[in-house]
Amino acid sequence: MNKSFYIAFSIFALLLSSATFAESLQDELFAKVIAGANCKQSINNGLICDYKVGDQLSFSIKDAGDSDTVIGFNQSDIDNEFYAVFYANCIVVVPGHAHPRNYDKDYGIYVSPNNGQVYQTKTECQAANKSIGTPR
Repeated sequence: MNKSFYIAFSIFALLLSSATFAESLQDELFAKVIAGANCKQSINNGLICDYKVGDQLSFSIKDAGDSDTVIGFNQSDIDNEFYAVFYANCIVVVPGHAHPRNYDKDYGIYVSPNNGQVYQTKTECQAANKSIGTPR
């Protein structure tokens, strides 16, 4: 019985550490996206946001929240450490093939094209889009 307990406990600890590791990767990526975000108001009262994550990912939002919002993927490549895609009405920053700790984990950081804000989950980003209104 003791041996079974130790095996079960070891499996539980392994699963818990794996979940904690994925959360720490999510938190690290969130911090990187926040650190690389730069939003400012334009002359025409539009919001222009530029994002740089690592050395090889760069994207922009022009007139965030406006009916003519433009998203530019200036530099984004799946073979780099990070890349960005447009998914569920949000820009998503995800680890690429060159990320040293990718390990096929499913995580990413979401950026709302409506307000330029950075979110940890798709649900948060979509809620922000709904509260402001999705660009037309």
